[in-house]
Amino acid sequence: MTQSEYIEQFARWFDAHHIEQLARQTRWQVRRGKIVAFEFLVGLVFGQLSALRLSLNAQASSYSEPVTRQAVEERYHERTVQFFRAAFTHCLQQSLAQSSRPSWTPALAKHFNAVHVVDSTSFDCPESLAHIYPGSGGGASKANCKMLLRYEYLQGRFEPLDVLPGRRSDQGLAVELPALMEANEMMLIDRGFLKLEVLRQIDHKKAYFLLPLARSVGLRLAQPDGSLSQLNLADVLRHSNQPFVEWPLVYLGGQALGVRMVAFALTEESAARHRAALREAQRKQGRVPTAEALELAGWLILITNAAAEKLPTQAMGYLYRVRWQIELVFKQCKSVLRLDVTQAIDNIYRIQCEIWARLIAAVVLFAWHSYLQGVSWAQRRELSFAQLACQLRQHGMTLAQCLIEGGQRLRDYLWKLLRQLLHSTVKGRQRTRKTTWQNLEQHWLHLDP
Repeated sequence: MTQSEYIEQFARWFDAHHIEQLARQTRWQVRRGKIVAFEFLVGLVFGQLSALRLSLNAQASSYSEPVTRQAVEERYHERTVQFFRAAFTHCLQQSLAQSSRPSWTPALAKHFNAVHVVDSTSFDCPESLAHIYPGSGGGASKANCKMLLRYEYLQGRFEPLDVLPGRRSDQGLAVELPALMEANEMMLIDRGFLKLEVLRQIDHKKAYFLLPLARSVGLRLAQPDGSLSQLNLADVLRHSNQPFVEWPLVYLGGQALGVRMVAFALTEESAARHRAALREAQRKQGRVPTAEALELAGWLILITNAAAEKLPTQAMGYLYRVRWQIELVFKQCKSVLRLDVTQAIDNIYRIQCEIWARLIAAVVLFAWHSYLQGVSWAQRRELSFAQLACQLRQHGMTLAQCLIEGGQRLRDYLWKLLRQLLHSTVKGRQRTRKTTWQNLEQHWLHLDP
């Protein structure tokens, strides 16, 4: 897709006529007044990105007609939340419907049809939202919001899956994972999503998973007589001086799910850091970590249902590092898009609209990163998601004003902005430290005949 085609496609995301239709369908806009639906949406989504404070004045300053902050605040009610949720769904659908393009990682695409990274992040909300997004209780915040996100690595496509109460556990959300998978696709998840029945369902679909082992899961090995014996993992690793130890077939828990397991020894520095974190976590609970837990903290222990021919041992650790891409996304959502910041303490409708508005901005950011990375990859360059997020924030107010004006000014501005981002967000190279992709190439993808 050319840049001109992409600009035209993005402009259609925020077609004023369609946005006003959504406003009428949700009955947010019954009759036209000074504050029109399109300007109200764009002002909150983009107008506040570059504002120093997330204020009503900042939102109103991008409108074509001047209005007071009180007039803006009065437009927040239950139907406003429905309007913003509908707009988010529309933008997400537009993002997912973008013309498919070849993977920017064709060597990896030869092994898997897709590589999904799924994870969640949570953030505290004002207590006025406790009945909508209840927290976990105890000493935690009374109101907490959790976002579930999927990142498809081969296409560089991000997709917010749901916004949920913070009390929902990752393991409870794990039941939704098999529906996201198709045959010959790989999923990278954290140990918090480990649920044996879910892994079994993924395996049944002839799809693959890669995740760290949870210490609470029992391990058993098959014996020559067909019986299963308990594996004392910590004891085996304690007596090993190898960089990694591999088990071609280990059975998990009482459900006898067979997986391949590899334990990679961490560096002394990393092992010491993990053990210190374990001791601190146990101290806060009035406990002392066991010798077994301290031993296991010095290893990265990964399990997968992919055979060694499909996923070589030396590549497992590097492929799992792709999961950290989503951690970077969460960091930018909070620090740049300010997903967890609000000035509306008591107005529960405005708080919810601000959350959905920032998720719309996140979808835009994800789509731009995907497209620009695809363009840049032809020149073997990677773009920095963090730099792209920061620059989008700086352009927020101007982007809002150009979207409202529309026409040729919008297209000229988008053309200039995309070209600028292509050149100013390229990742810097560290000669002494290879990227995840460089390690995958060296240790796996270039090993193919």
